[in-house]
Amino acid sequence: MRNSLAEFHDNNVELLAIDPHESWTAKSLLKDVGLSTDDLKYPLLMDPSLTVSAMYGVAFQMRIHTEWSNRPATFVIDKAGVIRYAKRAASFSDRPSPTEILEQLKKLNK
Repeated sequence: MRNSLAEFHDNNVELLAIDPHESWTAKSLLKDVGLSTDDLKYPLLMDPSLTVSAMYGVAFQMRIHTEWSNRPATFVIDKAGVIRYAKRAASFSDRPSPTEILEQLKKLNK
């Protein structure tokens, strides 16, 4: 997503990531892959109480290793707050590519 940020901005899209962990856990996970929160270039919102995750129907829906976790999901939400596209993953790696998301945005803008 980070590498496609200019394309999202060109389409008047604001990218947000929501993480179900405490901020220290997210920072540690990013550090493990050689990144920091400054490297993201888009907001990383923390949802340790899983309030947002539950509202979008992805809280505790996937078993990862030995624990239950949120199911990865991607949503396109318009300025009025209406969900225009939703992809709730079937597995941890089942996520739409930036190209797929941009294609969905183009369909919505027709």
